[in-house]
Amino acid sequence: MAGGSKQLICPECGQMMATAGWRIFGGLRVTTPYGLLLSPVSDDLLLRTAEQRLTSASAEDYPEAKRRLDAIVRNAGDRFYDIKCPAGHYTLKTAPEITRAIRRAPGNQVSLA
Repeated sequence: MAGGSKQLICPECGQMMATAGWRIFGGLRVTTPYGLLLSPVSDDLLLRTAEQRLTSASAEDYPEAKRRLDAIVRNAGDRFYDIKCPAGHYTLKTAPEITRAIRRAPGNQVSLA
């Protein structure tokens, strides 16, 4: 397979939150529904933000804040995409996770659950 492009579906609400295209020599390109190209976010910036969010999280928000922090630590060094859906939900995935989902999922849509 030379590459592919699929709509990324929000695991929270089912709305289309981005389109991701993958090419062997071009790498991963994630585009918002408005046509803006998303750049990967560095793990050090995400780590600092996640640590602050965990420190100030309410009891209700603590599990999600802890999950994000653990994912960043577990995948240190990877390129991260923090994708926001139109309803305001955020999905944090690494470039390899998105590429793998695009390559393995049938059809033109993939949920990043």
